Amino acid sequence: MSMNIDNFKDLVLLVGTNPLPNFVVAEFFLKKNENIEKIWLIHSEKNENYFQAGTLECAKNLEKIITDRWKDKHKKLQFPLEKNPLSDVSNASKITANIKNMITELKENKSFHFNYTGGTKSMSTHSYWNLERIGEDVKKSFSYLDGRNFRLILDYPDEVIADDLRQEVNITFKELIELHGFERRNEDGTNLFANTLEIFTNLIESDRLGEFYEDNGGYNRKLFENDKGELAEKGQLKSNKKKKEKIDELKPNKIFQDIIDSMPEEYRIFDNNGAFKWGLAKNNFKKTLKYIDGEWLEGYIAKILEDEFCNNTGITFNNDWEIKKPDWPGDAYFQLDVIMVHGYQLTGISCTTAKKKSLCKSKGFEIIHRTKQIGGDEAKAVLIAFMDAKTRDAVQRELLYDTGVTQGNICVLGINDLKKDKLIKKIKKFIFDKD
Repeated sequence: MSMNIDNFKDLVLLVGTNPLPNFVVAEFFLKKNENIEKIWLIHSEKNENYFQAGTLECAKNLEKIITDRWKDKHKKLQFPLEKNPLSDVSNASKITANIKNMITELKENKSFHFNYTGGTKSMSTHSYWNLERIGEDVKKSFSYLDGRNFRLILDYPDEVIADDLRQEVNITFKELIELHGFERRNEDGTNLFANTLEIFTNLIESDRLGEFYEDNGGYNRKLFENDKGELAEKGQLKSNKKKKEKIDELKPNKIFQDIIDSMPEEYRIFDNNGAFKWGLAKNNFKKTLKYIDGEWLEGYIAKILEDEFCNNTGITFNNDWEIKKPDWPGDAYFQLDVIMVHGYQLTGISCTTAKKKSLCKSKGFEIIHRTKQIGGDEAKAVLIAFMDAKTRDAVQRELLYDTGVTQGNICVLGINDLKKDKLIKKIKKFIFDKD
């Protein structure tokens, strides 16, 4: 017996290691169907005898977000959501036994919809088989989320319920990371260097950015590195006699000096005469050095894209998020420089002023891994670096080959792609597949 998608009582979802498809499906149907009374979350339970990792925590994360969104909005939905564990997701008879009580209740309620996107193939196959066999007096329907095209497809008849779910379902980046069990480590900072960012922007548009890095008085990262190749603390530089002498001898060129002069007084590492200020507060020195070393590029990319895409595109922005699991030690986290969420599809952008192929490729691996970790297989990743066109194209090819991601899920941009119009055109084509 067939049914309409707006009148069933029970929604059944399979919860795998990526709960995002479950959220998308639940959110869509809760918006469309005021008659939903119960959501069943079928998940695997941890079982070391079968080398089986449990997805109970994923189910709980999903339950929390649905509850926060719908507790006071949906008239009939029962809380907490019903969680149904599977002891062995590869065993047909055990799956049948584990969902026996659920099937009994579905028969009593007379109408349900099963979305079989999540979980393993065996979970999906055997659950579908059991649910499809429920008697003809029960109204039932089945659907699958086509992640590549963002479509929700109904079985019997074969019908597209929603053509582009990114237009129907929205999620904040905070909700997206919480759905996967992460949390934010840092807070939004104040924009100390807005005037400085404007200078960098003008340098890019006028093809003069290279002057900031030129040998004669430009910024030289190696001069400010410690023995590990990291940006050094002020005390480390001051105690290193050779480093201190070279820094004292440095006379910033006009561009470098203009960059420093555009900063608030307490963050200027050179005085008006170009002499290095060793008396600058340690934390202020650190912030300035990090900014001129590369944080300005993150700010530049974020501002251009947010100004272009924020209006009437359905895209939301965040930048400079440090992300961790609650049980990770305090110094363990990863960072996403620029974050774009189109409905529920994540695009993560990694920015670096590096130009060396090996380093840029490593950054590419990381941004691909992190975006998939949070946004699933359909998440997109962008790497923006100071590579020339030849190196950029080589890194793009190698990332595609080494990671197995599809052409449409990774975009690598280089130093020649930084101008506003070109950058917007390439990002727009990558996200929307159009100019």
